[in-house]
Parts: sequence; structure tokens; C-alpha cells
Amino acid sequence: MGEKNRENSLSEIFNDYEKTPVPPKARQTWFEQGMVWLGSGFGLSGLATGGLLANGLSFKEMLLVSVLGSLIITLLGMLNAIVSTHLHLSTSFTARRPFGRQGAKIIGIILCFSNFGWYAFQADLFGNTVSSIIREVRGTAINPVIFTIIGGLAMSLTAIMGFKAIKKLSEIGLPLLFVLCIVAVWKTAGIIPMSSILEAGPVGEPITIPMGISIVVGSFAVGIAMIGDFSRFSTTKKDCAIGVSIGHFWGYIPVLMCGAFFNYAFHNWNIVEIMIESLGLGFFGAVVLIIGQWTTNDNNLYTSVLGLMNTLDGVVKISRMKLTFIVGIISTMIAGLGVYKYFVNFLSLLGVFIAPITGILIADFYLCNRKSYDKEGDGGVEGCKYGALASWAIASFVGITMTAKPVGLGWFTSFGDIVPAPIVCIIVAVLCYCTAEKMSVKQSVAAPEVSAAEE
Repeated sequence: MGEKNRENSLSEIFNDYEKTPVPPKARQTWFEQGMVWLGSGFGLSGLATGGLLANGLSFKEMLLVSVLGSLIITLLGMLNAIVSTHLHLSTSFTARRPFGRQGAKIIGIILCFSNFGWYAFQADLFGNTVSSIIREVRGTAINPVIFTIIGGLAMSLTAIMGFKAIKKLSEIGLPLLFVLCIVAVWKTAGIIPMSSILEAGPVGEPITIPMGISIVVGSFAVGIAMIGDFSRFSTTKKDCAIGVSIGHFWGYIPVLMCGAFFNYAFHNWNIVEIMIESLGLGFFGAVVLIIGQWTTNDNNLYTSVLGLMNTLDGVVKISRMKLTFIVGIISTMIAGLGVYKYFVNFLSLLGVFIAPITGILIADFYLCNRKSYDKEGDGGVEGCKYGALASWAIASFVGITMTAKPVGLGWFTSFGDIVPAPIVCIIVAVLCYCTAEKMSVKQSVAAPEVSAAEE
């Protein structure tokens, strides 16, 4: 009996309400939500994005691109996050309303595989980061695969424990990352005159401002679609909106600018080499960079499993913690063997497929079926809503035509340099879904009239 009570107690502690609405007792304030969003963006990938953008943009252009790009992802993120905050359900379970219960299972698979694959990619990056740090600090070369496996398994722990653990790690890691960046900028200013950095031009071959904005938006396209997996914990829509703005706007702009700042100063976008070799931040810099990678990657595994939970619902009975453990081991093995390198292009293609999901969720809530969201339950029809699936397929195809070869067809890549492909996909998805819903309403109205005429 005692063993059963202990098991029930653990289940309640680590209960993440993956299939049910988050109850009031588990909901979070804007500050708590903001810490999670800061953790997802404040890491090596965000710093690297800023550093790479500095190759093609001047400092002033980089600032403009960071502000405009972050503003776009914040607005889209808020719109999508509020949908799940209203229902307090995860993204894949919220998708049951526009896609139907069976249609949402397809969406769950796509969301799962995309984040699952990027978890493996980031685990490999983690291993190479740790290996590089040890080589820079101690001059010892150690096979990065060892650290990839250790890191992959370790990072899965916070995902296994769920939202509470992810939030706690962010609360620990973010102040350290903030201090590290402040110290690094201060030390850099002592080596390189600040005036020369502020007036710096592109480090490499120039790119256009629209192209830069497209890169910023593209870096968060998948995150925008998956935002509901965390915003469902928001207490109110106001908490949700403020929390998203903290992470996606006020927090992400400094991350991008820091990455660019170091590239302008040292003509090197590799943040690990800069922190350890150029600035000599040693052990402190190494540990904080590792934590920064962790706070970003545990989100990938967590959201991957939530998508899979929806797909397996009613098919296989398995707890979220066990499923996270299994998926974590498999993705770590893929990372350790380097197999993920063979489907990085496939992962990029999945990103094109994910953006339209955001558009359909937004269209269904704000434009087509708002009143239905006030009813209890998941609200999804039993089968598939083919209008939603067709809208998603059309918008995804448009995204493929705007994506460069070999990932996409490469027909309209120049247009993608002006308007970010994820934005185009979202707009096309909204237009197609609204049209499909109007046609559906007309057919449902016409059907009784036909029946009455026959009688």
C-alpha cells in the first residue's frame, strides 16, 4: 500500500497534464513563463545565429534586423500562445479542434519527428562544444562522441521530469548566462575599441536586410508552432503575452546582438572559441555555455514527446516520463552515431511543414470558430477535417517552392529573401483554412435545404 501511495505521489509531482487541461493550481505567472522562454532562446544557437548574421550585416543593420525579426516572432508567438492558454492544452491536443482527432495525430507525428531530430542535432553540438572547451582549457583532445552521449542522456533528465524541471534549470542558468555575456562584452571592449565595433560593417559577404529578417524568423519558426506546450501553463492571457514578449523580444534581441558583437570584434562567430581562447573566461565560461545549451535542448525533447503522446493516445498506454526516457535514449544514440547528419536536410524540410500549423491554429481560434473554444473538452471531431489538412498541404508546398535546393524545389528563393518563407506559409495557411471553413459552412447549410426539397 505504501509503495502504491509513493508511486501516486511521484506521479502527481511530475504530472505535466499532457492529455488534460492544466489545472489552476499548476498555472504560472508572467515572470515564471518569461524565464522558460528566455531559457529557450538564450543559448549557443541564438548566439550563433547573431554571429552568423554579422557576417552579412553591419552593426546598425544587425540591430534593425534583430528588432524587426524579434517583433515578428513575438507577435506570431503571442497569437499562437494565447490559443493554448485559453484551453490550457498542449499544441498537439489543441490541434484536434481545427484538424480533428485523427488529423491531429498526423500533426503530432510531424511535431514529434522535427523536435526529436533537432534534439539529436543539438546533442551532437553539445558534445562538440564540451570537447572544444576541454581542448581549449586543458589542451587535451577527447572524442566528442563521449560527451554527446553523456550530454544527450543528461539533458533528457529535465525533459523527463517535465515543465517544473525545465523552468528551474532556466532560473538557474539564465542569471549565469547574463553575467557571462556582461563580463564578455566588458572584456571585449577593453581589447577592441567600442567605436570600431559600433561602426563595423559586414564581416563577410553582405546580405539584404529582408534576408536577415528571414533568418531570424526562420530560427524560431518551429518554436512558434510549439509554443502552446509551455503557454498552456500561463495563468491568464495577459501572463502569456508578457511572458512570450520577455523571451522572444526583450530577451532575444540582446542574444542576437551579443553573438554579432563578438563577431564584429574578433571576426569569429564561434562563441566557444571567443569565450575560452580570445577572452580567457576559462572554467566559468565553459560551465555557463554548457548550461546555456542545456536550457535550449531539453525543450526539443519535451515538445517532441508531447506531440507523440497525442499520436499514441488511444493506441498505446504509456506515461510521459517513460516515453521521454525511451525517446531520449534513441535520439542520443542517433546523435552518438552521427546518423542525424544524413537527415539534417529532412529536418529543415519539416520546418516548412510546421509553419502552416501555426497559421491554421490562429485562423481557427481568431477567425473561424472562436465560440467553440469556450466549450469544455478538446472540441475535435472524431475523424479528420480534410479542409485543414488540405490547407496545411497547400501552404507546405508553397514553402517548399521557396526553399533552396536540395531541401526544397528552389523556384522562388529570391522572394523568400524579401518575405520570410515561414511567414508566407502561415499567411497561405490562414487564407486556405478560412476558405475551406466557409465552404464547409455553406455545404452544411445547403444539405438540410436539399433534404427538405426532396421530401
